[in-house]
Amino acid sequence: MQVSPNPFLLSAFGTNNEYESTDIIRRWIWIFEQSLLKNVRIVGFFTDGDPKYLRAMRLVTGFFATLPNIKLNSYNDAFHVKIQKEWNWYFLNDSQRFLCFQDATHLCTKLRNRLLSRKANMLIGNSCISIDYLSTLIQNVPKLRHGLVKSDIFPQDRQNFSSCVKICSGGVINNLTNVPNSEGIILYLRLLRSIIIAYNDKETTPIHRLYHAWFPVFVSRWWYTWIANMRKVDLDDILYELSGIKNNRKNKKHQFFITNNAYYCIEINANQLMYLALLVTEKRLPPEAMNIYLFSSQTCEGMFRSARSISGTFSSVVNFTVQEFFNRAQKLSLLNKIKTESEFFSMNGTLVFPKHYKQGKKLKKHNIISNHNTLNVDIISNTILQAFNDATNLIHGFKIKNFLDEKKITNMKQLNSYIHNILTQRINIMDYSDLYEEKDETSDSEDELDIVLDSESDVESEDQQYETSCISSNEILNGLDGIKFSGMRVFDTVRPELAKSFFEVEIG
Repeated sequence: MQVSPNPFLLSAFGTNNEYESTDIIRRWIWIFEQSLLKNVRIVGFFTDGDPKYLRAMRLVTGFFATLPNIKLNSYNDAFHVKIQKEWNWYFLNDSQRFLCFQDATHLCTKLRNRLLSRKANMLIGNSCISIDYLSTLIQNVPKLRHGLVKSDIFPQDRQNFSSCVKICSGGVINNLTNVPNSEGIILYLRLLRSIIIAYNDKETTPIHRLYHAWFPVFVSRWWYTWIANMRKVDLDDILYELSGIKNNRKNKKHQFFITNNAYYCIEINANQLMYLALLVTEKRLPPEAMNIYLFSSQTCEGMFRSARSISGTFSSVVNFTVQEFFNRAQKLSLLNKIKTESEFFSMNGTLVFPKHYKQGKKLKKHNIISNHNTLNVDIISNTILQAFNDATNLIHGFKIKNFLDEKKITNMKQLNSYIHNILTQRINIMDYSDLYEEKDETSDSEDELDIVLDSESDVESEDQQYETSCISSNEILNGLDGIKFSGMRVFDTVRPELAKSFFEVEIG
């Protein structure tokens, strides 16, 4: 059994949130180049779909965006792959210095929030995509058949990923077939389910990852094409006929589709996953690189949440400086090391931590799966073709085929050509920023933020008294040594008034 190594902290920084997309790109390049100096080759970056980060991802990957003054693909350390001429569905370049992905967890919650939104009225052909069908299912079908509860469709909890998994489960989709006029919501949930299988599921094979990554792409492209060619008046009439909602004539057509942010992220992720697969087929990366679920920003967010939870029991202060974060992160690193060793290796004299039974199962289950499925160009081409055919057959069930036939958009080449042209017209950007360009304006907000954080750290509880003030980021990158570690102490006894500030461990 292979043991999955715990993630480690590569870099950390503080920000006053006053930055542009080019600043993000400069930061990525700096981290990339500094890692190369230490013989570490960064494959790519995962991040949230924040507008600034999305623009940065588009500029780096070349997704209808260019950086004339920062030619990333001209560096000697850039990746180069061979793109087949007949792959008209692939929209990126053949050279990438590093890859960029939208975190799939955030992407899934964006799609769920779009479904729960009362401002959006999504339509596909002769069907309406609405949360009301799930409400009907919860009210009329026993929970044992679908597993949903009312809280799963509450729009207030916007980051509930477990709800995303539940609403697109096989039981929900199968039971929705008995709900009248639910074809639209079934299509939407299948799209969401494919994204989870492609990027979050640990058991998915590489070839199935490609299929489930591109199936939502082709569904979205057909859907986007239909919306773009329909008149706004006709869409309003269809909405009124299906749901009785009289739409405001001033609203634009984008309310009938998923958000542009989510659609662009679906496209970028699928194209970047294809690029990653080509790197594997050309032996530029090992097969384990297709374990895409390991490429996630959730690990960083989890470490930050854990660092905030280290505050004392009676402290409500959750903010801290970058230096204090380094101190807490080093504690977390040592704790993870001890927990992993005690879980998988029986050694005398090790610290044994009491663990919840679910944590033990989690450590044993989350192992890296080496995918030995052979990838080659022919298998990849056939898989993408199958994804296109399945998406096309599904979309044609919504009575939009005749309409698209009139627009002469009937096959894969015509669809991809239309999408490529319309995205070029609508969203193509060109950024002339320079890599070493400096900003003239200065801001005092960073100093003000430091003052606030310093004032908050002054009232931190007794858990701060043992933190050192001389821990640097370089020490975190090095191997941890329990003897030299200065951020934690082990005592035989403590004073009664400090008993709640410590936790007990068993030394075997």
